[in-house]
Amino acid sequence: MRLGHVLKTPAGIAAVVAVVAGLLLMLTLFMSWGQQRCPLEPCPYPNGWQTLSVLDIPIALLAGAAIVVAVLSLLGQTARTALVLAGVGGIAVILVLLAPLIDRPGPRPKLFDFGGGWTLGLVAALVVLACGATIWVASSGVLEGEE
Repeated sequence: MRLGHVLKTPAGIAAVVAVVAGLLLMLTLFMSWGQQRCPLEPCPYPNGWQTLSVLDIPIALLAGAAIVVAVLSLLGQTARTALVLAGVGGIAVILVLLAPLIDRPGPRPKLFDFGGGWTLGLVAALVVLACGATIWVASSGVLEGEE
């Protein structure tokens, strides 16, 4: 099947959206993930790499994996790659949700508010998960009654 024709299918559109969401997830690590609460202004707004000490590399690897698997599903559109994409998105969602519990920057962790880039990263990971599920449904034939 030609790439132009694939891009007109729901699975093809979902794969393109997953690539964009994976790129967005990677870019959120360079954005401010929150704000340190401090009595004097200006308070620092560290980016994802500065905020996270344990989960920054796994989130970056998952974002890269989402991009690669989405491109592979765009080229092949098999149900197996779609399930891998949904799994990558699901793991990314879990890691982003666990970030405020595991990676708390600074000596006094209660003085940091997560938001901004963290929220956008969560949305991007959820979009990767949803796109993987959409590609799986579209390519597995579930809607057409196939087994």
